Amino acid sequence: MEKTVERKENLEVVINLKFNGDEWKKAWKKEHNKRAANIVVPGFRKGKAPASMVNARINHGQVLSDTLFNLANKGFQEAVNENKLYVFSEPKLSISKMNDEEAECAILFCLPPVVKLGQYKNLNVACEEVKVSAKETNAFIDDLKKQHAVMQVKEGEAKLGDSVIIDFVGYVNDEAFDGGEANGYELELGSNSFIPGFEDQLVGIKAGESRTLNCKFPENYVEALKGKDARFEVTCQDVKEKVLPTLDDDFFQELNIADVKDEKSLKAYAKKQVLANKQKAAKNAQIENIVNKAIENATVEIPSSMVDDEAAAMLDEIKKQVENAGLKYSDYVAINGLKEEELEANRRKDAVKNIRAMLVVENIIATENLEANDNALEKEYAALASQYGMDVESVKKALEPNKDNFRRQLRNKLFTEFMLANNEAKVEENAVSAE
Repeated sequence: MEKTVERKENLEVVINLKFNGDEWKKAWKKEHNKRAANIVVPGFRKGKAPASMVNARINHGQVLSDTLFNLANKGFQEAVNENKLYVFSEPKLSISKMNDEEAECAILFCLPPVVKLGQYKNLNVACEEVKVSAKETNAFIDDLKKQHAVMQVKEGEAKLGDSVIIDFVGYVNDEAFDGGEANGYELELGSNSFIPGFEDQLVGIKAGESRTLNCKFPENYVEALKGKDARFEVTCQDVKEKVLPTLDDDFFQELNIADVKDEKSLKAYAKKQVLANKQKAAKNAQIENIVNKAIENATVEIPSSMVDDEAAAMLDEIKKQVENAGLKYSDYVAINGLKEEELEANRRKDAVKNIRAMLVVENIIATENLEANDNALEKEYAALASQYGMDVESVKKALEPNKDNFRRQLRNKLFTEFMLANNEAKVEENAVSAE
């Protein structure tokens, strides 16, 4: 047996094996005899039939294949042990030569990922200064008003921002196409829910009016329709306009927000909410920056098999989402406007990014002993019990069905708290504030 070990890029290893001479012939003979011993030829007792008749009933190709597999497995284990290799991925066997005289093969596998942490403490990352403007406060109040707006049927023409209740049928080459028909469909003009040109051509329509709309499907659309001219026959049932509430006692009562009794208190509440949201976003951005710096500072080697598996899992998830949306994967490719090769390259790039981040985070957790062990769980149970005024056993019972998920969340929390405590810039001017 001849063995050579080649180390390739992306932690790939190839073990090349050659078998010939007496070793190959003896192994082949052993496999052949094992099969021959179990051959039954009608008219002869087991093991007493002529060799020619027995041989005729043996699959010679299968004997060669099994012989090679047995020798390759032995040679593989020897090479792994001799070179102290850790087999991380499923070994893949490729055969380059196999006959009665000799055989050659190669076995490809990947070594485990290699992570060398760089600096991940004392990164001195500050939280962005946060202020709340009058414009943001007013925008928050406007959103509240929109949430409590009512749609009322209006007389006259529809304008952008109004909603129309329509019946429509779409045609391509004078033939109705699947999914191009609806009755009583409510569409907000200007929402860009439909293909370009559709909503624009409905501006000015009135209840009871019918229109013919001529549109063109975009190139990045489902395969059956992309780039095609279409005609829509549309009839408007009703036109509705959005009526916003006024800042009066009825509106404040409807809001049902503690301490909000008038416009002044509403503005104070809005400013407080905007500030809280911006504080949370700033803190999340700070944590993300800290973790990203730690990831950038690390040296990571990722086996190709991990990238393959992650990219395949991402593709499976995309296909599930596409199917749940009632589309085909080919539609998804067409809508993205990219070739499958480009989408695959993007997935692999994202896969590398995801794996790199995961490996660095996992290594920091292991190095700093941040696992959510039983002791950490007990502390978290006690904290939750105190927070919600419950006894600890009740908290445990409530969380028991999702204990594994709770443990993962606690693990992430411990990691986040550690990274923030060891990396936050200690400067007052970076404190979160409001105008």
